[in-house]
This record gives sequence, structure tokens and C-alpha cells, in this order.
Amino acid sequence: MLKDLLAKKKLVFDGAMGTRLQKAGLPAGHIPDEWNISHPNNVYEIIRSYVEAGSDIVQTNTFGSNRLRLKKYGLEGKIIEINRQAVKIAREALNSNTLLCGSLGPVGDFIEPYGDLTKKDVQEVFKEQVEILLSEGVTIFNLETFISSIESLIATETILELGGEVISSFTFEPREDGQFTTLMGETPEKIVQIFQSYPITALGANCGTGMKQMIKIAGIYRTYYPGYLLCKPNAGIPKVQDDQVFYTETPEDFAEGTRELLNLNINIIGGCCGSTEKHIQAIAKVVHQS
Repeated sequence: MLKDLLAKKKLVFDGAMGTRLQKAGLPAGHIPDEWNISHPNNVYEIIRSYVEAGSDIVQTNTFGSNRLRLKKYGLEGKIIEINRQAVKIAREALNSNTLLCGSLGPVGDFIEPYGDLTKKDVQEVFKEQVEILLSEGVTIFNLETFISSIESLIATETILELGGEVISSFTFEPREDGQFTTLMGETPEKIVQIFQSYPITALGANCGTGMKQMIKIAGIYRTYYPGYLLCKPNAGIPKVQDDQVFYTETPEDFAEGTRELLNLNINIIGGCCGSTEKHIQAIAKVVHQS
């Protein structure tokens, strides 16, 4: 479904969820996914704002809705309810021509030899959440903000075996030597080398950096990867002033950056932390006129 659409045109993704919910009153240390149950209208309004801004794809509020992450908040018993409610909310916000994508984040703990989790443990965690979302009709999955190719591959293989489409997106940060790497030290070139033989729908980068640095990451990706690419930058690097966190990149910055990303033949463009419906509207205006 998504791959067929990408063969025809560039697409606009949605923007931030967590930072938008924080603005709406989500307390520090509270998992955003729980608001699918306790504050469904807030989640709906955010997703709907992206649909109205011109997003071609929007995500479920399920980034942390796997058993291991939910367990840290005593919510593992509500895993089915949280995921199902997320799909219900998102569906109500869609237009007839908007695609729905399931957001999947890392499980929240390290895999052996860096932690106690086995690959089988992680596979079972992803399988449980993916099967819940598939049962609700979600077939496209965005593996976002991953820092380990090992973990992303486990999720990727699980989704592909279950018949879903995969976007595999990583978080890169700049290093002193000028390179961009994940927390586990993997460069965009290395990620391409690992994933180029997998039948994923798109490879991507999100979070970690603002638009200006994302353009550099996108350029590296495109040098090595001929397939479909996704970019969802933060609205700049967050700063704190008067105990308030704010992001410095404007919708105008995003419009300018989108033009550069399109010149690099980036296929899906959206926003991550700090972005709002105004940033997505700015992206959409450029993408839909190209």
C-alpha cells in the first residue's frame, strides 16, 4: 500500500506527539501512550491537526505501547486497550485519503551483550504489539527513534513475517569527528549496508537533530541508498529558558529545509520533537506543490 503510493509521489508525514501532549498538560515522567485511555480527545486533536495540515500519513500514539515499556509504569495489563484505543482515535481523525501507520519504538532495555534481554525476548515483545495492531487493521509500521540495528532488525523481521510493511528509522547525533552515528556507534552508511537486502518499504532518520543537520544525514543516506527514504527532524535542538523547553526552528525553516530534502530525492518528510501542525503545513505546502 505505502510502497505503491511512494512510486507515484512524495509524501508528508505527521509531526510530534510527545512534546505536543506535554504542552497539553502531560506530566513529566508520565507515558504519553496512557493518554489514549485517559485523555483521548487530546490525542485526537493532535492527530487531526496534522491531517488538516496536509499529512498524507499519520501515526498511532503507540511509540511506547509494548509490554516492557508499559511495565515500567504498571500498565502492562492494559497493553491491548492502549493499542486498540490508539488505533480507534487515529481512525476517527483520518481523511479518506490519509494513510494510518503504527508507531513502534525500541523496547526500552538493552539486548545482550549490552543488557539482559535476549533476541527471543525482544522478538516476543514486538510480536505481541504488532499482532494487536494488525488485528485492528494497521499494516504499515514505523520503527522510529531506534539506536541499534540489531533491535530494529528483530522488529523488521517480525513485522515482515506477519505480513506488514516496514519503515525503519534511526536516530543519529553529530560526533566530534564530523560523522553522524547512533548511540551504538552506527553510521548511516552502516545502516544502509545492513538493511539494503531487506524488503523494507523505506529507510529513515528521525529525532536527534534539527532540520539543518538532518539534511546532512539525508545526503549521506542518499549517497548509499537508492530506495525510499524518510526524514523527520526535530524543530531544532531543544533549549531551556525560564524552566520551559522550546525548539528554535520555525515553520519557515522547515519549508526551506523541505526544498533541500526534495532536491536529495527524500520521499517522506515530516517532523519529530518540537514540531507542530504549522511545521507540517509548511512541509505540505512545498511537497504538494513540487
